[in-house]
Amino acid sequence: MGHCRLTDFDITIHGHSAPYQVHATYKGHGAGGEFAIDAAQAEWAARLEQLAAGTEPGQSFLEATGANLFRQLFQDGVRDLWVHAQSDLAGGGADGICVRLMTPPPAVAALPWEVLFDPDRKVAFAGSVQTPLVRVENLLRHVGHVRPLQARLPLRLLLATPDDPTGQLDTAGVRDRLMAALAPLAGSVVDVIPLGGRFSVVDLRDALAGERPDIVHVVTHGHADGVLLWQNDEPCYTPAASLRAVMDGADSVKLVLLSACSTGQGSLQHSLASVGAQLLQAGLPAVIAMQFDIEESTAADFARFFYQELFGGRCPGAVHLAVNYARSNLYALDPASFGYGTPVLWLNAPDGAIFEMDGISMPPLRTHPASALAKPPDLKPLIQQRRHIEQWRAGTDALDVSALTPSLRPIQRPLQDALREVDALLVQLHGLEQGPPTEQVRKQYEEKLALILSKQHTVDRLAGIIREQQERRTGE
Repeated sequence: MGHCRLTDFDITIHGHSAPYQVHATYKGHGAGGEFAIDAAQAEWAARLEQLAAGTEPGQSFLEATGANLFRQLFQDGVRDLWVHAQSDLAGGGADGICVRLMTPPPAVAALPWEVLFDPDRKVAFAGSVQTPLVRVENLLRHVGHVRPLQARLPLRLLLATPDDPTGQLDTAGVRDRLMAALAPLAGSVVDVIPLGGRFSVVDLRDALAGERPDIVHVVTHGHADGVLLWQNDEPCYTPAASLRAVMDGADSVKLVLLSACSTGQGSLQHSLASVGAQLLQAGLPAVIAMQFDIEESTAADFARFFYQELFGGRCPGAVHLAVNYARSNLYALDPASFGYGTPVLWLNAPDGAIFEMDGISMPPLRTHPASALAKPPDLKPLIQQRRHIEQWRAGTDALDVSALTPSLRPIQRPLQDALREVDALLVQLHGLEQGPPTEQVRKQYEEKLALILSKQHTVDRLAGIIREQQERRTGE
């Protein structure tokens, strides 16, 4: 790591309400300022809602959001100190500047810091491999002793891919592709230990104790306070507290990567409320989690780029540089999507190296992700099917349920419920059509069409009963 001369630019934002106080340090110099925004304010609540909506927000929106954050953060003396750091970087005084954010106020921590954009230089922090941004929590009342990052080769990577009961995630495919990509390094740099099937949090604890992995990579569904695992052969959301409990005793683990939606999502009321942040409190030196929903293909690309740089990049073993490399690749592929900013890295160690590796290089992985090379799926046949359904739905409005006989009135409720579900699913289909056509979108579209068709069968059966009654009354 001697040739990777990153210099820390530490920023601490503290206080109970806006305007917050800002303190920045760089190479022994300090500067102060104020920060006037937080996630509780109406404008920022709306911006966060748009980022979390699941549709592509657009490059102009992302740059405007990042520029707003940048201008509020880098003011007066803090701005001057940042300009000084940038001059050192341009002059060769450092290989990179690591921006380390310490944001104890919950409403400040909940802001999308990974979207930072310098409007003067027209540079997104995520797009530059020279400015990794990490989140730090070093208050002893929140985080206890941090275990050392360094580890010996070969690293042991526990790849946990529980079965997905919804069928939306191809966890087996993700596991197989990642294991195939890392296979050339097996035995020398990293050994991948798969954990699949219907395992519970206790099974995960047993695997951690038996395998003693250095890295744990979990691929599943998630939300702000839990991830989807299994219990008694039934799917269930395992709360962050349970995951933290099993990680407390897993002293071999240096890094956890949660490829699960919203596991890095902030809270306006509580510090370190998300799954990822609570794992940090277990003493883990490094945690990566997703602050919003993320497409399976984007999460897979992020993981592949991350491991490519972690094991074979210019600074092997440097977690923060590997995250930034993966983030920069995602930004280059699609700067209009916030997929690049969805992963959040918490790094509670002054040195981000989890291992040192001399004389061993990572065989080149495929430069272009399959998702970037593949021809976008054709949604036209599915959209045509949606239009036929809408025509059918318009015809159901002619059903007269007001004159049902007492014996048939019980069918009115299930009919109305089925029609409401059809209407809601049609709205969701229109929403999917607004974004770029991807394999994930196609899959979701087909699943929603299948649900509509099942409801259509119910409606047609009940409508047949109603029409039969109407015909009988007409005949009388």
